[in-house]
Amino acid sequence: MDSAEDVRRKVEASRRAQQVWAAQPFSDRLAALRRAAEAMLRDRQRILDLSRAEMGKLEVDALFTEALGPLDAVNAWAGVVRPYAEPETFRLNPLSFPRKEARMQLVPRGVVGVIAPWNFPAAGLYRSVIPALLLGNGVVVKPSELTPESSAWLLEHVAGELPPDLLATVQGDGTVGEALIDAGVDAVNFTGSVATGRRVSVRCAERGIPVSVEMGGNDAAIVLADANLPRTVAGITHWALQNAGQACGAVEVVFVERSVADALVERLEQAFSKLRVDGSGADVDVAPLASANQLDHVARHVAEAVAAGAKLRAGGERTGAGFGFQPTLLDDCTPDMAVVREETFGPVLPIVRVGSAFEAVQRVNELEYGLTASVWTSDLDRGARLAERLDVGVVTINNHALTGALPQLAWSGTRNTGTGIANSRWSLTTFARPKTLLIDKNPAPEPFWLPFDGDLLELGHRLAEAQVKKLGRAYRIPGLIRRRIERVRTFFQM
Repeated sequence: MDSAEDVRRKVEASRRAQQVWAAQPFSDRLAALRRAAEAMLRDRQRILDLSRAEMGKLEVDALFTEALGPLDAVNAWAGVVRPYAEPETFRLNPLSFPRKEARMQLVPRGVVGVIAPWNFPAAGLYRSVIPALLLGNGVVVKPSELTPESSAWLLEHVAGELPPDLLATVQGDGTVGEALIDAGVDAVNFTGSVATGRRVSVRCAERGIPVSVEMGGNDAAIVLADANLPRTVAGITHWALQNAGQACGAVEVVFVERSVADALVERLEQAFSKLRVDGSGADVDVAPLASANQLDHVARHVAEAVAAGAKLRAGGERTGAGFGFQPTLLDDCTPDMAVVREETFGPVLPIVRVGSAFEAVQRVNELEYGLTASVWTSDLDRGARLAERLDVGVVTINNHALTGALPQLAWSGTRNTGTGIANSRWSLTTFARPKTLLIDKNPAPEPFWLPFDGDLLELGHRLAEAQVKKLGRAYRIPGLIRRRIERVRTFFQM
């Protein structure tokens, strides 16, 4: 585990390297990241093995969620960042701001600290490390202590294409994360629990540095009576159970209209019961959970729901000698159950029957988190109207959570999900700040400068009148302006 002094030294070294990196052209920074991504694709088997060893992730799951995406991510982020890599020029009103030009650009924060999650130990870094580096920052990452080697796989490949010390890794528990914030970083990107995310936010506020926090979700799927049931069942099953449900964007609860609830539950029960949880290699559909703590949390949610009246339609039992848990379907759940209200983060799907789409929207908006939601319906216009009323960051019609892998589209939420924004141009201010340059080429003094007199007062009123009457440039009052300029010249002996 890195000590606080180790962390401080790595931040300082990254800062020295960042000054050189930021001076390089955007094209050079992009080329370096592309080389790293290509190397990761060639070395993909290692991340499959590491994530399997550290958190039990299935090889096929790791292939699609961890290994195949780095080059796509770099290219997509290039499209997001490139428009802001060069200064933007603004046209100014020639009457109010004669002979002046203005430019604005994003400049790197300096060194960005990243506190990363364990559920997607490599791919979870795409949305922080890649844009931060493209914008010219140094980066210091603290991976989760559950998956240190899986995250290090990506970080080692990227660091190998960068100036020495620019991208650094610090390993350890939460005390190392605290040390990273206190080591002088200029911004923090955090993904994790609500409790830790709030502490990170407070610590960053005390230091006066920007922070982006994402603190999870218990995403809902709304199934309307006109939904295409076969496809809906397939989609919800995948998004509820992929990565053993250990994803902030997993479907964690279904609100279904009563008229179609029996048919939906019957199909889901058949699907859940056929999925394989024991075996090896490609013969397994649902992976074990990542830790004993996660297994205990999931089992407690299920037991409490059944004790409170939920009907167990599939699963509900631990499996194997490790941290396996059967794909579990719970029917007749109520909104007050913890399995509905809280983030279960496991292969568990509670069903809540509702009387209408209006009630479903209301129930979603009452949940503790507001990351994403999905609406499953054959009426796309109605689905879009319902989406407008959902108080969440992302809504998907007839699919779920796809935007998490799209750097072009914002990934954000409300309520306990936190205020952080991942992906899209809206996320860039975590990694860069706007800097404005205004150049005045006017050799004459401004007519609005001191000293004040009656001409200036009249000029102000006439300018206001010109705006109200929409008189435009024909009403420039040149005589008043000339007198004011001469008044200022005389006063300052110009």
